[in-house]
Amino acid sequence: MADLPDFMTDPNAVLNDKDHEWRYNRVPDYNKVNAVYEEEKSITHPEGSLEWLTSNLVKNWEKEMSYKLRADQIRTIDPVKYRFSVNGKPTNTVEEMLQLGTYNALIGDTELYKASESDFSDSHKLFKRALRTFSWEVLQVYSPGPPVIAFKWRHWGRMTGDLSVKLGDGKKLEAYATNEIVESFGVTVAKVNDKFQIEELETFYDPADMMRQLAKNRKDTSANPENDIVTPSGKCPFNPN
Repeated sequence: MADLPDFMTDPNAVLNDKDHEWRYNRVPDYNKVNAVYEEEKSITHPEGSLEWLTSNLVKNWEKEMSYKLRADQIRTIDPVKYRFSVNGKPTNTVEEMLQLGTYNALIGDTELYKASESDFSDSHKLFKRALRTFSWEVLQVYSPGPPVIAFKWRHWGRMTGDLSVKLGDGKKLEAYATNEIVESFGVTVAKVNDKFQIEELETFYDPADMMRQLAKNRKDTSANPENDIVTPSGKCPFNPN
């Protein structure tokens, strides 16, 4: 594996980029996140396996996309070709993702979350307050490997803090901490170049399911956007008759 880049063999490789420009003017501390991941992960992949390599790549990508400020310093992607999409919706470039933030790009506008009402800082604070940590693991790789890597993943964390989400028009979704595990599953298809840099990421999952888990213990003052959805005349919207 000597010919592989460090971000394929070490899940924390990019944290050694001390001379890069990091958000908040410091390299982020992942010690707590890494410790909880080791305690709670559901599977351990053999070193050198495609699952292990994919996990390392994505973990380094997440660190860079969440905390680096300059696209030209994000080593896990091709900044010119990079495109990111969720559930077949319009793609985001690297510059757009750096503005939006990874949470907003992944969730978008749903009934229970409005990326359009939240900037990068707001979205990260929201999830850091609600979840003790938010761990991620590769469960299985379906494809034979580069240049296309299709894989199933799990994202989870224990909800130890209250939730407060701006929904627009002065409305907020608010919920008490459940102290339960919130988890989400999905499939991502990644396209990488000959340097193992990501050119495209297509992710498929249900963001509303994760938000429903977080909103389980609604506060009395909370908005209930699901109740605002009414089908006229009680008819099925997909059946005109």
